[in-house]
Amino acid sequence: MSVDRQTDLEVDLDDNRAVATVVEKRTIEVDDLFNDNGELRLWEDPVGWNGYVREIVDGEPRYYSVNTRFDEDEWTSKIRCGERAVRDAVEKHIEDPKAGRAGRFVRRCSPP
Repeated sequence: MSVDRQTDLEVDLDDNRAVATVVEKRTIEVDDLFNDNGELRLWEDPVGWNGYVREIVDGEPRYYSVNTRFDEDEWTSKIRCGERAVRDAVEKHIEDPKAGRAGRFVRRCSPP
């Protein structure tokens, strides 16, 4: 993680005060979005998880939006999607204040 800081400072000696505005820009790298099984888990609880799966078919990646339960042997849902859907979901997840931090990408909460 890297942090860039910009500070604007106003000093008013007549009023005996200073006002500082500090703006931080953080860069966080999340490596290995997909695990060794090709899973990108965005939400998980004791019942199951949802997110994306990447499968290589004829040398090309295919992406699927998935939902699963741990007590079943197959997906509850598996819908093919494009790279854009995965990228949008990752971006939305990172911006979600309730999502996990870097290094723990999964959101741990009860489903609505």
